[in-house]
Amino acid sequence: MRPILILTKNLLIEQELQQQLQHLNYEVLCSVEMLNQIKMSIQEMNITDENQRNFQKNLLINYQAIILSETISDNEIQELVPNIQLNKQILLRKLVEEPSKKEKERLNDLGIIDWLLIDHSINSLREQLSEKLAIYQNEESNIIFLYQEAGLTSDVVQLKRSLSKREKATLECLFKAKGKVVSREDLCTYVWNETPSNSRLSQTSMLIKKIKKKMGKFGFNEEAIQTVWGEGYLLSDEVTENGLQISL
Repeated sequence: MRPILILTKNLLIEQELQQQLQHLNYEVLCSVEMLNQIKMSIQEMNITDENQRNFQKNLLINYQAIILSETISDNEIQELVPNIQLNKQILLRKLVEEPSKKEKERLNDLGIIDWLLIDHSINSLREQLSEKLAIYQNEESNIIFLYQEAGLTSDVVQLKRSLSKREKATLECLFKAKGKVVSREDLCTYVWNETPSNSRLSQTSMLIKKIKKKMGKFGFNEEAIQTVWGEGYLLSDEVTENGLQISL
């Protein structure tokens, strides 16, 4: 299950919601910094600036839902939504009170499918999220192609179970590159949703090593992931030509 992101201007007022979500076994990130990064990226972006859009997309791709705090104004929401709804996440607006009919129509026009009230009970929150996130989970289709080692019996189920969330995200990023080299920095940004640091870059390299080891363990060719020294990583051409589909 992918984490939920709360974008806010005040971390303290989100503590109760964050605790409720964690009680329901959701992984949660509550962030002021990410909100500021997105707003800054929007200000610097031209309509044709594909690099900025890719930055925003990679920043948010690992979240299944984004909750927009009541601390964010309606005008800011109108500016934010087109730039954060690049990966078809569920968008939820946190509100102080039930919205009017006109406000509901405006939310729908913005692409926000529902709202959360501050005084929601945990039971109400559980059922609401279960309903809304089920739509996302049914539509989500992450397909990874892995080249099967000749002469070996591969165990797809065991491989899937052995992969961590970060390892799955790593494979997903490499697959989406469609045979092109992905730099270690871009891969790091995709997997960790933050600006690369030396520590994160090192951890990203370790993820590659762990994935290759698991692939070999369960009967897949470790060389399906290739290291291009000085440039980054890529999935070999054989992956898409002779690959085995694995829904992660």
